[in-house]
Amino acid sequence: MLAAAAVFVVLRAGSSLGAVGATFKHLRWHWLFLSVAAEGGSIFCLSWMQAHILQEGSLRVGARDLLPVTMASNAVTLSLPAGSLFAEGYTFRQYQRLGSSWALGVWAELAAGALQAFALATVALVGAAVVGAGLRLDLVPALGFVWAGAGVAAALFRRPGLLGRLVAKALYWSERHLSPKTSSHIRHAEKSLAQMDCFRPSQGLWLKCWLVGACNWALDCVVLVGGLLTVGAPVPWRAVLLSYAAAQLLVELPVTPGGLGLVEGGLTELLTRFHLSVSQATAGTLMYRAVSYWLLLIVGWVAAGWLAARHRRASTKAPASVGNWPDGSPEHAQARPFAADEEGAGFSQPASAPQT
Repeated sequence: MLAAAAVFVVLRAGSSLGAVGATFKHLRWHWLFLSVAAEGGSIFCLSWMQAHILQEGSLRVGARDLLPVTMASNAVTLSLPAGSLFAEGYTFRQYQRLGSSWALGVWAELAAGALQAFALATVALVGAAVVGAGLRLDLVPALGFVWAGAGVAAALFRRPGLLGRLVAKALYWSERHLSPKTSSHIRHAEKSLAQMDCFRPSQGLWLKCWLVGACNWALDCVVLVGGLLTVGAPVPWRAVLLSYAAAQLLVELPVTPGGLGLVEGGLTELLTRFHLSVSQATAGTLMYRAVSYWLLLIVGWVAAGWLAARHRRASTKAPASVGNWPDGSPEHAQARPFAADEEGAGFSQPASAPQT
């Protein structure tokens, strides 16, 4: 896959490869440092949002606690085709190790995903609104529809019990047309949503989470701007948000890990449509991906290794600490394997999630 991605980029650059190489000889390093700082801020925003959603289930964690989890989850996403599906399972296990119940972990994952989708749809809609008049007329109606749908989904996850009742009504009217297996899966989802009805975040918190989610995407877009400025390329300011949002859709395609090759080729093509030369667009895109893909991949797997090593260390110490638990049971000790090591690792002591 790496070879195919490299061939794709080389073929797209064509005769401009020499100009691309010359561009990298005159880098503006201060813009590169700004890009790295912006990517760090983007990761922190995502961790902040996840932490505040988990706190609705009385789990006392902060953004600092979730930073390594967010970085490791990103590494999983970027390492496999359709990696976000595997990353969801990985993140859910990490939530449970922090003390989350099953219902809280699932709800937090789904709610964060819905808020992130709504925030990205907002970025895309704003990008379509500020781009040239011709594209604006073509894109704004369709993106407005997507934005509204994403907003409704994000609002429904604020009241998962209501969502469960809507699913139950839909199942009642459509069950005769569904297979028994499909009906069974939908009933299971309905019961799971009913278990999550105890999570009722305020409108203020949901608005903050959406705004922080938008900041996450905006800061990552700053990395793209920084990549262009690092190689001395002009920034197509009216098109940068739309180009960035399109690149994020390519990341999610289950073809290559993290959209490798697809993002490079697609983003280069988009930028050339907005009056950048092929060499400038290629160099700026490669610099953007150096930070948003390769740097995150390396840092993320380091974080994943640290989390795994800490979990093994905590699991080894847990049996010796059984006597310190209120009921003295090893089952209770194993339910929260990080507890024995929380003080040394800098994690907050999580409270028990509400029983569902």
